[in-house]
Amino acid sequence: MRRIGIAVAALWLSACTSPTATSTATPVVASPTSAAASTAAAATTAAPAPTFVPRLTDQVVQANLVIPWDIAFAPDGQMLVTERGGTLQVFESGASGARKLATLAVANVVQNGESGLMGIAVDPEFTTNGFVYVCATRTDQQAGGVVNEVLRYVLSGTSWTLDGFVIRTGMRSGGNHDGCRIRFDSTKHLWITMGETGTPSLAQDPNSLNGKVLRVNPDGSIPADNPIIAGATGRTAVYTWGNRNPQGIAFSGTDVYEVEHGENDDDEINFIQAGVNYGWPAVHQSGGAARGMTDPIWSSGNVTFATSGAAFVFGPSWGSWSGSLFVAALKDTSLRRFTVTPTVATQQDLLLKGKYGRLRAAVQGPDGALYVTTSNRDGRGSPVAGDDRVVRIAPSQP
Repeated sequence: MRRIGIAVAALWLSACTSPTATSTATPVVASPTSAAASTAAAATTAAPAPTFVPRLTDQVVQANLVIPWDIAFAPDGQMLVTERGGTLQVFESGASGARKLATLAVANVVQNGESGLMGIAVDPEFTTNGFVYVCATRTDQQAGGVVNEVLRYVLSGTSWTLDGFVIRTGMRSGGNHDGCRIRFDSTKHLWITMGETGTPSLAQDPNSLNGKVLRVNPDGSIPADNPIIAGATGRTAVYTWGNRNPQGIAFSGTDVYEVEHGENDDDEINFIQAGVNYGWPAVHQSGGAARGMTDPIWSSGNVTFATSGAAFVFGPSWGSWSGSLFVAALKDTSLRRFTVTPTVATQQDLLLKGKYGRLRAAVQGPDGALYVTTSNRDGRGSPVAGDDRVVRIAPSQP
């Protein structure tokens, strides 16, 4: 087996020092972009992209949450935070100590091990339709008992109402590997990651929605360009298969990247392509090509960090780090920065190691900062006063 090398830079945000730090890593410098605007007189050249390594400031903006799982922002800046037990906390913004506007509930949520209320996404047309989507483990007798579902709510002011189901049946639930991150892409498709709930064979079952990355239209209908998986009875929500416990999905332009937990090794970052089989449980780390499967573009090798949420960051305040992929890690209690292409992901920096404990969600806010959640009260961490929390990581020019 091969192990993809990890380039760890020396940026550490320590719990016993100031909440700011800079990296000694060699910056990844973006090439200046030239724009030739030819006229009869002359050509002009665009200003080069920023090349500085950003100075980071991390700050707890909300505390005393109950196992927060995911974050989304409404167009007006409101911060929505799901808690595994079935509640949605609505804050006025992502600012430190922002006023709580509401505590909303998802009915019939079953919190058991890794199951419960998980992912959240705001509709790209929220300003006109008010739609908010959540993924939850629920008791639903019409759907066959306790299942994972994607539901759509209409959020109006400080209340919401259930509008309907995007996915009601087909996603098994379980106390393990139940992760369900949901995100919209730039073409307004909704992506859903779905673990194999501790039954590895489901990841290789073309007719199961578990152990997969799913892609649907906002109303739950199946996009006409979704692949037909080999051996499936027809075109479904399944976009990729052979995924173990994916809990991160992020977009860079039209490129899609997925992050998943390994078993006792081989956490993965995968470049997502329609219909591809990523190998679980048949293949670890490498060797997929010989079996018609695809290897990850990064693997943790013979250790596991429990990689979870992931987000790209963009903007001039991030300097040469703009376009980086940040990955939250639970077991390793860290945040990792990667540079990625469709063929390789390379770790550049290790951040927040041990400072806030287990990190689960990662999302870029409307202010350009990166927001992460802790997961120290989930039964696997060592909670301290104030747990669990939302942490804001803001970049600035040195």
